[in-house]
Amino acid sequence: MAMQHTNKLAALLGFFICLMIVSPAGWAQQSGVPWDRLSPDEQKVLQPFADRWNQLPPDKQAHLQKGANRWRNLTPDQRRNMKQRMKTWQQMTPDQRQRVRRKFEHFSKLPPEERKQLRRSRQWFNNLPPEKKQRLQKRWRNMPPEQRKQFLKRQHPRQSMQRKHRNMTHQPPRQQSRHR
Repeated sequence: MAMQHTNKLAALLGFFICLMIVSPAGWAQQSGVPWDRLSPDEQKVLQPFADRWNQLPPDKQAHLQKGANRWRNLTPDQRRNMKQRMKTWQQMTPDQRQRVRRKFEHFSKLPPEERKQLRRSRQWFNNLPPEKKQRLQKRWRNMPPEQRKQFLKRQHPRQSMQRKHRNMTHQPPRQQSRHR
């Protein structure tokens, strides 16, 4: 009986120690940030949420605050780009959004070097003149799936070979392509 009493006392003591470890600052964070405690800049960016801000879960508030702080650090061009992306997202159907989410998940799971290569390829494509982009897009759309897979398999080794060759000759990419 004394042992049970000791166990209960130890459990109660452990509970109180846990309560003391969690500071009041941690409790405040769990309860969220009242609208009037946001900075004027945050309030300006988060204005669409003003009427329901205090009812949002704390984690949602923290996520939105983080986004507002990132927004403030963007250049005007980056903000215009972001607004266009948001507009495009809002115009998508739920199925289109779901496809984008799945592709993003897939991309996130790729090895870092592969993600880096995809970003470089995307940047290369974005820098092409519009007519060349259209030709490549049309060519890609007209390829059967198996041919697309083969094309992608051929691209990765060739790109890495080009990089190795460039590194060995120490020539910029444009000069190198003229010598071929």
